[in-house]
Amino acid sequence: MHLGYLEQMRDLEFSSERRKFFAKSGAGALAAGFAASAIGDEHAQGFKGKGRMGMRTGEDWIDTFYNGGAEEIIHYYADEFVFEDVTLFQTIDNKEDLYRAFLPFGNGGPDSPAGVHQFDVVRYDGGPAGDKRGVQRTEIPAGYSPEMWQQWSADPLAGADLDYDEWAVMNWVWKAKHNMDFLELPAKGKVTHTRGITFHLYRERKVVREFTHWNFRDVAIQLGVFKPQVKFWKAASDP
Repeated sequence: MHLGYLEQMRDLEFSSERRKFFAKSGAGALAAGFAASAIGDEHAQGFKGKGRMGMRTGEDWIDTFYNGGAEEIIHYYADEFVFEDVTLFQTIDNKEDLYRAFLPFGNGGPDSPAGVHQFDVVRYDGGPAGDKRGVQRTEIPAGYSPEMWQQWSADPLAGADLDYDEWAVMNWVWKAKHNMDFLELPAKGKVTHTRGITFHLYRERKVVREFTHWNFRDVAIQLGVFKPQVKFWKAASDP
């Protein structure tokens, strides 16, 4: 999602004051309307709660991403982590780059250059995992050269050596009112909706690995660039 606003963020000042955020062990005060509703008491099942994480974890993550902004959400990630937006081939493993990538999605009001974004978690699946690591494929499949396999396997394997103790899969809906074009598509002044899914691996209530995928094609259809999918598998569809 974030690379859609690359040109807008390219010239953003990344000052020494902002760099101080990365030295902090925790986040500062959240947006006033968010703190009470999404965090609740100390036993809430969010990133700052206790016990098994759950739906509140997803709400906590998505609301902080939207209302708390980049300054808040980067503290939900461990010191060693890998973030990946599979749709846009975007992989990040340091908090300075993650901070810049998340900046466009802060709730800057109706006149924000990147528009107004709303994310809502629809479904949460997850639970404890014990002490786990990713299982990596070691052999190159037939039909791939070493160079081609490296190109397509490097990103999904990134972070496979990081331990995790809990996992989650979140389905969410993204509504965007665009104040500028998006991924070079004519989006200014338009509203789009799309679904996405995020897979999280946690260690001590921090994200160590994230895979996010969202439906770019559906956005392009709404912006008039792609045609809707013909559902040929349905009996009533045109051939």
